[in-house]
Amino acid sequence: MTMPSPPTISIPDIREYDRINAELVRLLDQGSPVVLLAGAERQRLLAFGLRGGWRARVVIDGLCGPEVGAELDAPGLSIICRGSTGDGAGRSLRSGRLLVFGSSGDAVGASQSGGRILANRGVGHRAGLRQSGGDLIVLGEVGRLACERRSGGRFFASRERLGAFFEHGASGGEFVPLDPRESIAIPPLDALLSLDDDPFDGFAVPI
Repeated sequence: MTMPSPPTISIPDIREYDRINAELVRLLDQGSPVVLLAGAERQRLLAFGLRGGWRARVVIDGLCGPEVGAELDAPGLSIICRGSTGDGAGRSLRSGRLLVFGSSGDAVGASQSGGRILANRGVGHRAGLRQSGGDLIVLGEVGRLACERRSGGRFFASRERLGAFFEHGASGGEFVPLDPRESIAIPPLDALLSLDDDPFDGFAVPI
């Protein structure tokens, strides 16, 4: 039996982030288990400020601009970016999950208080700035000043890939070392749109 195609939001056709996010919420409220945001061209604030009790997956195909998934507070929601992201991805994340297969800009997971962020490639400076909770997992190079002024949460990375001034001014939190060879291959789009597999299952360290 062929599964129906998930609903798709064409980002270039809408462009304004508030309208894109409003349409995304509408589809999630209708019970869509998967929603595809297609054609991202570095638009900012995609999936910004989502709050709800959905159990669903949002797949963004293309390149995300700043603050994708920022202020997310939706425990059952996973946001998956197949490409790279701009600065502030997952900023102030409270609950839910953000997975970035490409590289990320500065301040990934800044002020994160819960949930889980997995950055599959390198991240810029100040990843985990003021992190107070949740899990921030980096499988590539870590820019300098990661976890600056951190007070809680867990930060996963390879010791060999930490930048200078790691945990500068930190008062708490846990560092979990990873094998520097750890990474996840980027799945084809069809696999991400299927609910049969969870991309987080490809991460070898149990968390």
